[in-house]
Amino acid sequence: MVKGNTSILSFINTHTPSILQVLPQPTITNVEDSSSGEKDYVLNNGPLLINANNSTAVISTNVDENGNNDFEVQPDTNKKSLDIVFSFLIDKCQYFPSDPYLFKNITLSKALIRALIEVGPCQPGIEKKFKFPKNEKGNCFNPDWYDIKSRSGFHFKRNWLVFSPKSNKMYCFSCFLFRTLSKHNSNWSDPAEGVNNFRKGLEKIIKHETSSDHTNTVKEYLVLKARLQNDNTIIHNLMRAKKSEKEHNRNVLKRLIDVSLFLAKNGLPFRGHKEKLNDGKSNNGLFLELVKLIAKYDAVLCKHLLESKRNQTYLSNLIQNDIIEAMAQETLQLILKEVKIAKYFSIIIDSTIDISQDDQFSLSIRFVDQGGIIREHFLCFEELPGASADNFFDVLKKCLKKFDLDFSMCRGQSYDGASTMSGRYSGLQSKVKELSPLSLYIHCCAHNLNLVLIDSIKSSIDAVSFFGTLESLYTFLTSSLPRLHILEEEQKKQVEGIVLTLKKLSEKRWASHKRAVDAVYFSLPAIVKTLKKISKGEIPNTKQKTVSEAQGLLLHIINFKFSFFLIMWRTILDKVYILSNYLQNSSINLLTAHSMIQACFTDIDSMRTIEVFMEVSAKAIVFCNGFDGRKQFDEPRCKKIKTNFGESTEVQSISSVDERFRINTYFIILDAFTNVLKYRFEDFSSIVRKFEILDPKKSFEGRPSNEILVEPLIELSTFYQVDVEQENLILEYKSFCSIYNQLIAEIKNKKVFDNNMLKFMIENDMISSYPNLSTLYKIYYTLSISSATAERSFSRLKLIKTYLRSTIAEDRLSNLAVLSIERNVAEDMDYNNVIETFAKMKKRRKTF
Repeated sequence: MVKGNTSILSFINTHTPSILQVLPQPTITNVEDSSSGEKDYVLNNGPLLINANNSTAVISTNVDENGNNDFEVQPDTNKKSLDIVFSFLIDKCQYFPSDPYLFKNITLSKALIRALIEVGPCQPGIEKKFKFPKNEKGNCFNPDWYDIKSRSGFHFKRNWLVFSPKSNKMYCFSCFLFRTLSKHNSNWSDPAEGVNNFRKGLEKIIKHETSSDHTNTVKEYLVLKARLQNDNTIIHNLMRAKKSEKEHNRNVLKRLIDVSLFLAKNGLPFRGHKEKLNDGKSNNGLFLELVKLIAKYDAVLCKHLLESKRNQTYLSNLIQNDIIEAMAQETLQLILKEVKIAKYFSIIIDSTIDISQDDQFSLSIRFVDQGGIIREHFLCFEELPGASADNFFDVLKKCLKKFDLDFSMCRGQSYDGASTMSGRYSGLQSKVKELSPLSLYIHCCAHNLNLVLIDSIKSSIDAVSFFGTLESLYTFLTSSLPRLHILEEEQKKQVEGIVLTLKKLSEKRWASHKRAVDAVYFSLPAIVKTLKKISKGEIPNTKQKTVSEAQGLLLHIINFKFSFFLIMWRTILDKVYILSNYLQNSSINLLTAHSMIQACFTDIDSMRTIEVFMEVSAKAIVFCNGFDGRKQFDEPRCKKIKTNFGESTEVQSISSVDERFRINTYFIILDAFTNVLKYRFEDFSSIVRKFEILDPKKSFEGRPSNEILVEPLIELSTFYQVDVEQENLILEYKSFCSIYNQLIAEIKNKKVFDNNMLKFMIENDMISSYPNLSTLYKIYYTLSISSATAERSFSRLKLIKTYLRSTIAEDRLSNLAVLSIERNVAEDMDYNNVIETFAKMKKRRKTF
């Protein structure tokens, strides 16, 4: 094998595409030598066939007794003479590539002669020391024969003299190249013969260099060499023209890639109504319009549009698909390359119905890169044939197979709580665990928190009525443009001058409740004035039904209970909103998320006191001053209890209205929130408890070595016994805890600790010392706690597949989504790789 040489394929593809072609079988494989790390080329399935100018040859490699490569070229007896580019032979011969004996069975063509001249004669012993072997008579070649001394004492080099290490013979380089002109000196020109009479070597050399045949061949050699040096040969001009054409085509394609990437990143449409390049009246679409715009200021693209044939402009929708696919493949390769280096990954899956009523399956992946950074990336959209767990599982297997990801390396799965996804016995999580038993299922924490909020609202009829009133206000005031204008005018009259749009409630949008409450809270005085104007009939042409609805809404919102709920729910939703946004962060880990959930639980539970209730009531009273609202709870009508003769009429009742509301409504809502929060995150908490041993603050920070417990670590290592060795892990853990406690004070002072223990280990070069512990940390950070990445892909889906683009093909949709969602990765792609992928997709009319 030839070390450190990677120019075989590049030379063939770049310089001589019309001269040389490597036949499909057998193939050349680029491999890496494990001992030296250098690149080699090896022949698979036997010898390599070379095809050039309708002729073929067989190139084979044999290893001699010293372990060196023996290279030989033999013409195919079933074909004509071979016309081969010599640079290919250079790649296969480590030393003395112009040795004439290598070509004893080859008819030299013009291309081969040109390449041999560029390489130069085979003259071992000039630049490096060489031990010349002896012939049968005990004589050997003398390297002094390379020089000729003139009468004046100057030394000149015999550039024509060649020594063949393969045959241990002398040749004439010029006679060898132009053997048809050297008819009488076949022993100097024919590689099969040669001169090996070294005893009279100098005498033979002098006799040959004075012959007429030698003089004629030297003349041809010098003329051709001069032409080559001046780049004045026909072959070189053709090659230069071919190279220039290829470079121009690649430059054009780079511009088309730029246009496509710009449109894809921003989710913009490519095509128009009628895509005709020279038709300025029709809607050509953004792709063609941008191409024409750039061509006004770019000479390369302008030349392409003016000179290219109609079927070679590379602007059709099919070419667009190929360019988009090539870019998406390169982007995915950059992501998947790091996933395979990381080894472990978690899957994030969700589905949604698009504008065409197709169920779109979204697959994202989470892993930890080489720097210890947690990363989540979108991979693809796929159309779901059905909504069953089997359908999800089949599509998932298909995607992982397409991306060449090992299912057994999956360590986590995060979905929503639908039974199809989360079912323990027949859901998607159970089917994934059949192939990867170590893939822990985690119900999306952001989804779970939203369900907690919804359940707490449903626990009280007063809370349901409050949010129903918010929805009614939104519907009533925004469904009519005159009413909306009145509201906006009243909002502008407020001191702040803030105009807030009322928000619609949605159980699926996690932040909709907070936004709806905030909008009404800041606009309530303006809303009250608007409803009063409508209820009094001050707006012309107002229907009776509209007046009645305005009066009903006005009675609800001036009630003290409504103002109290605004303050109360705004306080609760502020805390929930912060937690919800934090849980959607792609870099969050299990223990941090659990700590945030516990903090939210504590904050909400702390509101369940009489003092906080009175504080909220006081704020509500002050708030009512802004719109003359009622400042106390309404006294409900007391029910009369029928009594029989002799029974007491005294009824135990709650002393005040405030107390009744506090007990029957306020405490009920808070209790429901905390209880449901605790119940819904019970499974999540059980998973967190497995990994608490890895949290320094809870397990080993500031503790002496004898107080550090390892029992939870034994349990965790037993579960991951495929990935870590238990005995070594315990030793590594104890050692790491000791080192960590010694360094933690200094780290805190320098403010470089960010609660990512794996990153801490990498930055301090501890991975090699603690391989099992670092593996456990890598798995821990790989586990996903939210499916927000999949949800975000649906937001981009709505921008790509719109009403006007509802017929977009699934492959194009997925590729555009990759480029749009992973735009930061797409910007780092190598355009040359994209062009290579584009060129290999199918046979092209132009060379790239």
